[in-house]
Amino acid sequence: MGLFGIGCRLFAGFSRLAFQPVLGAAETFNQTRSISLTTALSNVRCHFPRPNEIKRIKRHGWKTRLSTQNGRRILMRRILKNRHVLSH
Repeated sequence: MGLFGIGCRLFAGFSRLAFQPVLGAAETFNQTRSISLTTALSNVRCHFPRPNEIKRIKRHGWKTRLSTQNGRRILMRRILKNRHVLSH
């Protein structure tokens, strides 16, 4: 195949880099840092909030479940299913 066959496909993404002028170490570091920061900042965290244990226990805890009628229904349903963990 030679130089213009399959080997060129491997380096097709580097064609942009091949024609840039040679940079010093500091410029290369700044360029790669800016590229990595933009890719990191553009990631979306799947809209999942950071976990907070206090909020989780206040919403799904044993005392909250016992304080309302629907919460007691949830606990009874989990007891009847023989769940190992009934609430948080």
